[in-house]
Amino acid sequence: MWRKATAACLVLAPVALAVATGVDPALGEDEQYGVYRQHPDATLWHAVLLHWAWVLLAVGFIGLLLRIRGRGSMLAAIGWVATLLGLVTFSGLMAFDVGLLALEQQPGLTDAQLAAYDDRIGSYAWAQWGWQVPGILGWALSLIVVPLAAARARVINWWTAGLALAGTALYLLFAISPVPLCLTGPVLLVVAYGLAARRMLARSETSFPRRAGLICLVAAPLSFAVGMATVPPADALAEHPALAQASAFFLHLAWVLFVPAVIAVAERGARFTRAAAFVTVLALINFSALMLGDYTDLAARQALGDPVAERAMALTDGYPLFTLGWALPGMVLSLLGLIAVAVGAARDGLVRWWVPVLVGAGFAGFFALPLGPLGVLGPAVLVVGFGLLGAALRRTSTSGETGAAAGVAHGRRGVLVAEALAVEVERPLRTTADPAGAVAPHATPSHGRPGILGRPFEQHPRGDGGNDHQEEEK
Repeated sequence: MWRKATAACLVLAPVALAVATGVDPALGEDEQYGVYRQHPDATLWHAVLLHWAWVLLAVGFIGLLLRIRGRGSMLAAIGWVATLLGLVTFSGLMAFDVGLLALEQQPGLTDAQLAAYDDRIGSYAWAQWGWQVPGILGWALSLIVVPLAAARARVINWWTAGLALAGTALYLLFAISPVPLCLTGPVLLVVAYGLAARRMLARSETSFPRRAGLICLVAAPLSFAVGMATVPPADALAEHPALAQASAFFLHLAWVLFVPAVIAVAERGARFTRAAAFVTVLALINFSALMLGDYTDLAARQALGDPVAERAMALTDGYPLFTLGWALPGMVLSLLGLIAVAVGAARDGLVRWWVPVLVGAGFAGFFALPLGPLGVLGPAVLVVGFGLLGAALRRTSTSGETGAAAGVAHGRRGVLVAEALAVEVERPLRTTADPAGAVAPHATPSHGRPGILGRPFEQHPRGDGGNDHQEEEK
């Protein structure tokens, strides 16, 4: 199921990229501000579709990376980091367009005020080093490294990887050029990743950095707890900018780290768990991007004042495409999905039933308890719940490896038995002359040592016959 779903994402991603590029209202425009004000619907479609293009591509890249074993594993390790920490983060940067649209639609705001808002966001160290730098670098690196790693591992052909790299280069060169020049890159990517998806469907074996996934099962709720512990009071956001920025970063990091954690559970789970994990991964990537709204809200309050920021928040919540196509499914399906994955792990016998109860209680505490010290109790319960799930998966992995080793040893023993039996069956019966001169089949004494399948080995004095049986025993 994961193979087909990730292959579909690999095809749909460049299709969404082509549509998002084609509807961009800023194509061929030199104006820095004012375009969004004139074309609000096209701006919103462009931002949401572009966000989904990178979300789907991240999931498609995960499907490719899961098929890489042996050859190309070093490049695959780089691809994993670039995809999860870079490409996923980059997909969230499209929220800046939604925030700017909500400001440009407010009458009375000048270009100078919008520039001050942009400068304010650019001055945030947490936004620059926690979002923009890793997002842009990881995005570019994943677009290059993942196709090369897949080609190196022979998951796809080298010329397919070349098409993907050529499509990436054309997109970077002509992304804001007029139609149809801006579509050359996305169209080439549709061809390249369509061929890659077809090859990916032919490979069923997977290879996932399970240890990293198990670590993330603890690191993700820990980051969630840090994010909740640093949330400033809701009525004093602008008075604590450092706390607000740190909180948004750690909350974003928590939802990102939950992605490999969920994949680690899916690797051990059955059909329901895998289906829940796939939906949860898509939702988590969407949800992590919403944390960027804390930076846009803080910048609007500091540069333009609370009334403008409140109006921008109301406008953002009133965009049906953003609410139904990004925010609502991201939040609801992430939280419900993490509970469903824990329930699936219990159904599969990986953990006891009280582990998903702990997970559900942790998220209930997240919603019910107020901000401040009490607000950390919910994430702390999640640390315990997901930590127990990680420990159970680790034990399952260890026992599985031990069982596999025992199976190999048992299989080797069976091969030796079969070879010995074959030698005995094919070897002609040896004969021994009796005292009367008659030739009779050689009889095995009943006092011999037990041999294969309980049959006694013949105990000869030193001689040819004894050596024959010694060789057979060996």
